[in-house]
Amino acid sequence: MKFFNADKPIRLKLIRDVSKHIKRGNPWVFSDAVEKIKASEGAYGILSGHKGDVLAHGFYSPNINLAFRVLNLGDKKFNDFEVKTRLDRAIVNKKHLLTLENKCLRVLNGEGDELPGVVADYYNGVIVLKLDGNAAEAFWIKEAFATYFMDQTEIPVSCVYFKRKNREEEKGMILAGESDKLHDLEFLEHTVKFRTNIIDAAKTGFFLDQRENRNFIRSVAKDKTLLNLFGYTGGFSVYAGLGGAKQVTTVDIAPAAIKASELNWQINSLSPEKHEAICTDAFEFVETAQKEKKVWDIVITDPPSFAPNQKAVDTAKDAYTKIFADSLKLVKDGGFFAASSCSGHISFEAFLEIVQEALSKSRRRGKVLLIKGQPEDHPFPFALQEMRYLKFVYLQVFKD
Repeated sequence: MKFFNADKPIRLKLIRDVSKHIKRGNPWVFSDAVEKIKASEGAYGILSGHKGDVLAHGFYSPNINLAFRVLNLGDKKFNDFEVKTRLDRAIVNKKHLLTLENKCLRVLNGEGDELPGVVADYYNGVIVLKLDGNAAEAFWIKEAFATYFMDQTEIPVSCVYFKRKNREEEKGMILAGESDKLHDLEFLEHTVKFRTNIIDAAKTGFFLDQRENRNFIRSVAKDKTLLNLFGYTGGFSVYAGLGGAKQVTTVDIAPAAIKASELNWQINSLSPEKHEAICTDAFEFVETAQKEKKVWDIVITDPPSFAPNQKAVDTAKDAYTKIFADSLKLVKDGGFFAASSCSGHISFEAFLEIVQEALSKSRRRGKVLLIKGQPEDHPFPFALQEMRYLKFVYLQVFKD
């Protein structure tokens, strides 16, 4: 089976010495480190150092900052057998996560599973495949992945759906198998029911990376009031409700997300009186709530990424600091605050500094109870800390 296009390999040379990083296992080479040549998106490339020694095989993108993604170190030609080996390894490493109580997981996490740019999430028999960017779409043969998933026997697959970005005219297509539930697909996550519209939802349809953090919130929510800011489709809210929260408020600016949060609450047989879903800008909500002196036992602030690239980091740090500081003012004295970020451009160390600064600005003192990140089905190369993107910090907060 042919998994990728490599008809006419191109030769590339480093113009900045990052060979040490590559040899240590960092699979990303940026445009300022490699000569720019005329080539098609996703061309198979052989990368050489200053002395002419071959450092890696990979694929090339001449038009974006992430110019070269490593497939193999040294002068070792990449082949289809290696693709299948890496696919097999990813599934074997993760299949234990599929249980009677959990019917979702990330099957492939790009470079973390040694398949750069390939992401695949599993929802109750449906695999949603995404390819990260034009180069990945040109290099990888998506139909081959679909065939592999349908043929393997480690996890049950009934349909493989290829999803593109929502702004694309053609959002996606079924590559193999069939499903009439893509607009309303139900799955279990730690016994919790969720429904998602695979075709129109963000990413692959759900944010599986917060799975363990949501489950933690369920364990601490009993008899508490909880505010879920940037709540999207109500993941944290539903877990809190099932954990016995006294009252839960979900805030998100997207009408479709708020509607989905209400549906997810309902299908878990939770009392509608205990959930308030508010469709409004979270920043405005926080400002108004401060003026009205509203407070909650637990406040969760999980905004979208403010740092889509390295240039945006300084601005993003300021934005995170402000929203966290303002959110902290909504926490009861002795209550709890969860701060989260999904930006890989902000390190764990930088994120903890942001939370510290937010505590200072809000005139609060924080006691760290938990620091977590992404779950085991979202692996990353040790040499590529940017893929350790998810940060989750849970604090007890005091005014004095």
